[in-house]
Amino acid sequence: MNPLSIRQRVIAVCMLVCCIPMAGSAFGSAASRIQQSQALYDKKEYQKALEELDKLDAQISGAPDVRRLRIRALLRLGNPNDALTHYDELAAVLKRDDPSILREISLGFVLLLTKDMREQMRGAAYTALKEWHSAEAIPFLEEGLSDGSGLVRALAAEGLAKLDGGRRSAQFRKALGDQAVLVKEAVLKGFAKSGDASVLPLIEPLLKDPEARIRVATAQVLCNLKRANGCRLLFQHAKAPNPDERTSAIRALVESKPRESLPVLTELRDAKQPSVRGAVATGLAHVPAEEAVGALTRLLRDPIPPVRTAAAVSLGQLREFDARTPLNKALDDRDPAVRAFIIGALLGQGERYEVVAEPVRTLTNTKEPAVRAAVARALGNVVKSNREPAQSVLMLLIQDTVPRVRIAATKSMAKVDDMRAIPLLKQGLHDADDAVRATAGGALLKLVPSNE
Repeated sequence: MNPLSIRQRVIAVCMLVCCIPMAGSAFGSAASRIQQSQALYDKKEYQKALEELDKLDAQISGAPDVRRLRIRALLRLGNPNDALTHYDELAAVLKRDDPSILREISLGFVLLLTKDMREQMRGAAYTALKEWHSAEAIPFLEEGLSDGSGLVRALAAEGLAKLDGGRRSAQFRKALGDQAVLVKEAVLKGFAKSGDASVLPLIEPLLKDPEARIRVATAQVLCNLKRANGCRLLFQHAKAPNPDERTSAIRALVESKPRESLPVLTELRDAKQPSVRGAVATGLAHVPAEEAVGALTRLLRDPIPPVRTAAAVSLGQLREFDARTPLNKALDDRDPAVRAFIIGALLGQGERYEVVAEPVRTLTNTKEPAVRAAVARALGNVVKSNREPAQSVLMLLIQDTVPRVRIAATKSMAKVDDMRAIPLLKQGLHDADDAVRATAGGALLKLVPSNE
């Protein structure tokens, strides 16, 4: 809702107040106070606007548009908690949600954490903004590029890289000079998606960067821009002795040349370094071929748990092929976290919930929060036929005592239930943990309609 319409609606309330044929001077004073509050709000004097609203009697201050003005003033003051309390009262009066106000409150909980002193909380906020996938997030993500933490700046850069407008941002291009490798890499990956040849003068010097990941990301941009030397360099990097360089090249190759990368992936699936085998397992999800299923089935028996996890996730993503047989055989994996990801892969493949019901029950009762969180994420992969039993388990996990589990369950519930999850996500805004509230707010931003 734009400021003009807010003003018009508040003026309408004032006119109504003035027309009530009782205690004329008192109501005239109320109308004047409401207009004064709106004027103060328009001048960004939000605290004074609230002070004027506090002088109204209960009947007048309870009018929906007066409540909306109060809520917006509280949000501008960085107080989404009190704004939520008043929103609950507004929704009760209206007997429905106000989508515009609910979106503003949801964003308020996210933005509050962007200024938090704790890096973890700022990370949760910028993760929510990154996952919003909306042009509305661009100015906030741009602010994140100046954060004191390289990890947080990388999240902001990754969010901008996903959006056309973000990739065109002057601040995004400037971030190519960031000292953090993760940030520079995120910017280059954004350039690789854009297909904008104007970035060539900016990136070509980076082919000699001391960091292998930056050289690989630069080669990927060149490859995507149809520069032959870029693709050739990617294949060379994939055979480099440095494991970090190889893994970065594998990720880039499967994104830019998925089918052509299969021989390289097949060759490297038995590499000595677990990180390389893990990158191969992840990369094979981008290669829709029977050979990929066979290679992943083999990697599903790898001695290293993260490699088996990557193989399971990729098998679940290859929806064109039925990979349930090897995944079912792996359900007894000795590592509980790996089993959780295998469950997610099976559910993504459309396996009947009854097949995984007992492992889900066992893992949700484990003492290890990371495993419970992995189960919560796995349940987000269910197809429509398995939605009800998955919902029941997520309802339990969303009440877990550990915030990271509640965060994972909140995200999965939003995926599984879509618009039906809005009431539950609204409850998440009341959670005792800041990061959970920001996660619920981010999910609501994606689900709540932008117009009334």
